[in-house]
Order: sequence, then C-alpha cells, then structure tokens
Amino acid sequence: MAKMTGKWCTETYKDTALSFKIKKKLYSKRSKFQLVEVFETEKHGNLMALDGCYMVTTREEFVYHDMLAHVPLFAHPDPKKVLVIGGGDGGTVREVMRHKGVESIDFVEIDGDVYTVSKKYFPELVKGLEGDKRVHFKFGDGIKFVKDSKDIYDVILIDGTDPSDIAGGLFGTEFFNDVKAALKKDGIMSMQSEDPWFDLPIIKDVQARLKKTFAYSGLYLAFIPMYPSGMWSFSCASKKYDISVIRNKKSKITGFKYYTPELHSAAFKLPQFVKDGIK
Repeated sequence: MAKMTGKWCTETYKDTALSFKIKKKLYSKRSKFQLVEVFETEKHGNLMALDGCYMVTTREEFVYHDMLAHVPLFAHPDPKKVLVIGGGDGGTVREVMRHKGVESIDFVEIDGDVYTVSKKYFPELVKGLEGDKRVHFKFGDGIKFVKDSKDIYDVILIDGTDPSDIAGGLFGTEFFNDVKAALKKDGIMSMQSEDPWFDLPIIKDVQARLKKTFAYSGLYLAFIPMYPSGMWSFSCASKKYDISVIRNKKSKITGFKYYTPELHSAAFKLPQFVKDGIK
C-alpha cells in the first residue's frame, strides 16, 4: 500500500518497498470501486495509485503500454477489431490506435473515474481517444461484456489490476473460456500477469489455464522500474498463432520508445528461474 511520509510516497509489497520523492499530492478520492490517487513526483512526472498500488507514471508508462498492445497486434497478420478490457488510464487504447488498419476498438473499463482522472493528470495517455471514431467507450464490467461477445475480435487486450477484488475474475478459467469464444478463429489475447519475482505462482496458474484453453500460449517479459522488482510479465494465447512471431506487415509504425521487432521475439526468451517456476 502506498503511503505519504514527509516528501516520500512509499508502496510496500510483501517484503519490499519502493519510494518516489513527491512534490505534492494532486488528487485523492474513493470511486465506487477503489481509492484513486495522483501524486506529482520529482523526476517521474505524475504517478497514479489505485488502492495504494502504483499503476502508472508519466515517465515510464510507455514500457507497459508498448508491450501489452504491440506484441499481439504485430503477431496477428491483419487485426481489425480489438477489445481492451480495463486500461482506464487510456494508454493501451492510445497504442492500439497507432495501428491504422484497426477498424474498431471497444474500450471496456469498469471504473470511469480512472479515465476522468487520467484526462486531467495524464493527458498524454488519452490524447486522441475521444476524437477517434474507431474508439467505442463502454464503461462497465469487462467480464460480463466478454461473456456476451461471440466470434467478434481479432485481438483482446486485458489491462487489469492485480488479481484481487474487482480484477480477480480476469485471471480465471471461466473468463479465459469466454475470451476464447469472443475471439475469431485466428484471434489473439494478451494480458498483464504480474511480477515473476514475487508472484510466480500466479503466473504459473495463468499459464496452465491458458494452455488448457488455447492451442497456443506464451509468456513474455518487460522491465518497468515502478513495479515491485522492475520485472513484469505478460501472458498471451491464440487459437492459431505463435505470438512470438511477427506477421503484421501492414502497420508501418515508427517512433517506439520500448518495443522493437527484435525485442518482440526476444521478450519470449525467459530466464531459467521463470521457466522452472511455470513448469
């Protein structure tokens, strides 16, 4: 949980802690679902915390959003219809929008307050969302939305918080079955799946469920300083494709800050302790 002590905001997680030097607290209010806080940091821009857990900083957000969005979107040969579940800060949708071949983006976030706060304090994350006719805002329960969707999406991106409280259902077998049903026959899904240093059992469970549900599944990593160990995982699956292979030749995107074609495949090369932990 994140707490202010003097000029420092510290999030404790299990037996570790991470602190940011803070200029001031900009926002603090409990939404219908969670406590939403924003801090102005000394060197990392603005920082958002949900229920005391760090979610995003201005300085580092590009790593998470690049890797969640572009790995599956480049693995699919021609993604046209995309669903984003969660991701209320807007950053994942922003990256999906860069793929001009995408024709429709359904943006389903359970907590509309997170998006409202992001518009004010993280304008770079939501830039262009409301002016792009491809983006359909559907504030509500992503789990229910997926259950009611059949054979629609080329790519589904699950940008949820930790697997507890409102996001817990995003890690379950029933939800993965519904995601599979919502995808087209060659569809791909990708999701954030926690920290390999502290949450390897969670990753192992997610990988086991995806392996049972989809023809192909995989795990890839990125390095994000604001999260507990700095290492983060993304779990992915498909009815047809090995997601580590680039197939999309239509998206001519330049100016990435983290993602590269070389990194796309390299991110799937896992450290031995991760391989052993998810067996």
